[in-house]
Amino acid sequence: MFLAALIAALLFGLAQTLRASDTELWYLVTLQGEHAGWMHVRTTRDRDEDARSEERITTEVDWSLTVSRAGTTVTSRKEGRFVETTEGKPISMWSMQDLGSSPREVHYDFGLDEITVRITEGGRTSQSTAPLPSGEWMTPHRAGGFLTTRLLSGAESIATRSIDVLGEIAPVTTTRELVDRDSTIEVRGKKIRASRWKTVQANLPEFAAIEHFDSQGVLVRSEVDLGGMIIVTVLADEASAKRTGNGPEMMLSTFVTPSRTIPRPHALKKAVFDLSVIEGELREVPATGAQSVQVIEDGRRRRLTIDVALRHADEQMQADRYLGESGLINTTDAQVAELARRAVRSAGAEPMKRAEAIRSFVQRYIRRKSLGVGLASAAEVARNREGDCTEHAVLTTAMLRAEGIPARIATGLVLVDEIAGRKSIFGYHMWSQALIDGCWVDFDATQPHRFDATHIALSVSALEDDAFLGEMTSILPLMGRLKIDVVELEY
Repeated sequence: MFLAALIAALLFGLAQTLRASDTELWYLVTLQGEHAGWMHVRTTRDRDEDARSEERITTEVDWSLTVSRAGTTVTSRKEGRFVETTEGKPISMWSMQDLGSSPREVHYDFGLDEITVRITEGGRTSQSTAPLPSGEWMTPHRAGGFLTTRLLSGAESIATRSIDVLGEIAPVTTTRELVDRDSTIEVRGKKIRASRWKTVQANLPEFAAIEHFDSQGVLVRSEVDLGGMIIVTVLADEASAKRTGNGPEMMLSTFVTPSRTIPRPHALKKAVFDLSVIEGELREVPATGAQSVQVIEDGRRRRLTIDVALRHADEQMQADRYLGESGLINTTDAQVAELARRAVRSAGAEPMKRAEAIRSFVQRYIRRKSLGVGLASAAEVARNREGDCTEHAVLTTAMLRAEGIPARIATGLVLVDEIAGRKSIFGYHMWSQALIDGCWVDFDATQPHRFDATHIALSVSALEDDAFLGEMTSILPLMGRLKIDVVELEY
C-alpha cells in the first residue's frame, strides 16, 4: 500500500517545525474526515558518554496510519531519528519502516567523505557506503530553527532544503508561500489566530499542502488534497491522537464499474476501453506492454487498446536501470536469488519461457493471498510468502532481475470477478513487465495465466528509491474519479 509511504513523505515537514525550546508535539491525522492515525515529533539535547564532547540534538518522528481494505485492517508504521550537533553538523540517522510485514531498519553514519549505510531486514544486516548529499542543505533541527525565524520575521516566502527524518538521505526542498497572515482556525477545541501558507515539496510537486502556524511559529494544522482524498493533520494531545479504530475504508471507494459487463475476462485476448474522469481532463496514460493509447475528444478521453499478443517496443531502452537493486527490489538477496534459480531450473534458455516460469512460480509460492500487508519488499515476501498484488509484483520483478532479465512494475486496474460483495468491477492493481528482445511484456503473478486484456496500465516504475514515490502517486488523482467505457471485446 504505497499510500502509507506517500502520506509519510507529505508530512515529513512536521519534523522541521520544532524550535530549540520544543520537546514534543502530537498530531492527529484524519483521512476523508475519519481518524486514521497520528504523528509524534520530539527533540532532545544530550552528550555522549564523553562529557567533553559537543552537545547533540536528536529529532525523533514516530508515525502510524490505520486503514481498512475491504474489511481487512492494515496498520503501517514509520519511525525516524536524526542526530546533529548544535552547529548543524550531521552525526547519524536511523529509520524503521513497518508496512504490515517484517520491519526494515536503515542506519546512516555521516563521515567526513561518505556515509556508512547499514540495512537490517528479516534478521539480516548488510553494509555499504553512499556519497554525502550534494549542494547546500540543512539538518532537520537547523531547518526548523531557520523556518521559525523566518516565520516570526514576517517573511512571505520561505524555502528550506533538508533531509526527511523518515525517508532517504537525499535532501528535499520545501517551499512555503504566504496565503493569509491572519486567519482563524480551531485547534484543541479553541479558535486561534494563525498564518496560512501554501507548501510544496520538490519531490511531490503535484500535492500542495495548506499549513497553519500559530503566533509562536508552531505548525498547528496541515491539509493536503490527494486528488480528492483529503488528509488533515492537526495539533492534539497524545490521547486524542492515539485513539484506536479500524481506520477509513480505502479500497471499496476506488472501484470502477465499467459501462457494461465483461464476460469471461480471463479469456479476453483484446479489448478497447475509453477512459475519462468525472470532471476535467484525463492525465497522460502510458503506451506500454500490451497497451496502445489514442487521445480523443480534444484530450478529454483516452482510447486504450489492450492486445495480449502485442509487445510494446522501448526505443529508449535503458536495460541497466531495470536490473538494479532498491529497498523494495532486493535483487541480490540470497533467498530471492535462490527462488529465481529454482523457478527457471527447467525453463531452458529462452527469456520468454524463463520469465513465464518465474511468474508461474511466484503465483504458487505466495501461499497466503492477503490484503493485510501494506507494501513489503521482495526479500520479505520471499520469506513470509504472504501478500496481495504488490507483493506478487515486487517478488516477480526482483526474481526476473536476479536472472538477468530487465523488469519493472506497472500500476493500474484489472477486472475483478468479485470482491467484498461487488462483482465484475475494476480494482487498482500492480503487476510486472519484463524487457524481452527490446519489448515490454506483461506478467501478472496473481493469476494462473500470464495476462489478460482487462489490465489497464496507468503508471510504470523501476521502483528506484529516489523516484518510485512520485511515479506511483501519479495515479492518486484518478481514484474515485475514473470512468471506463467498454468499446470492443475480442476472445
